[in-house]
Amino acid sequence: MGKNQADKFIRDLAATKPLMVESFLPAAERATTGETPIALSYVKFAYIFPQRTGAPLDYVRLPKMLGGVHFLALSSKSPYPNSGKAFIDFFMSPDGVKLLVEEGESVSLKGYYPPLADADKWNIIKMDELSQEGFRKQRDEYKRIFFGS
Repeated sequence: MGKNQADKFIRDLAATKPLMVESFLPAAERATTGETPIALSYVKFAYIFPQRTGAPLDYVRLPKMLGGVHFLALSSKSPYPNSGKAFIDFFMSPDGVKLLVEEGESVSLKGYYPPLADADKWNIIKMDELSQEGFRKQRDEYKRIFFGS
C-alpha cells in the first residue's frame, strides 16, 4: 500500500475510535460475541471460531494480505538435542505442515492451504521485521495516534 497510504489508513482507523484490546485473540473473541462487528486479527480465527464455537465469522478477501514468519530453534546446550532435531524434522515435514494447516495456519510449503475459502488464492506479503528500537518507536507513534498520548 505504500507508506503514505498506510499512514492515512492508520489515522483514519484511529479516528473511528476502535475498541482496543490486548492482542489478536481477544479481538477475534469480541467479534464472536457481537461486542464489536469487526476485528483486526489473524485470518486463522475465521476458521477456528466457527469450527469450535459455531460463531459466524468470515474474513475480508484482499488482493494482498500480510503474513509473519515464525522460527524454530534448537539450543546448543539442549539436554536432548536429538529429540529436538526429530521434532524440528517432523514440524517441517509434510505431515507436520498438514497439522498446522488443519488448525487454520498458513505455511509457505506450496500446495498446503488452511481450510478457508479462497486460501489457495492468497497473495501473502511478508511483514517488515522491526528491531526492538524500531518496534518501540512504532508502538509509541501508534499510542500517540490512537490515544493522543
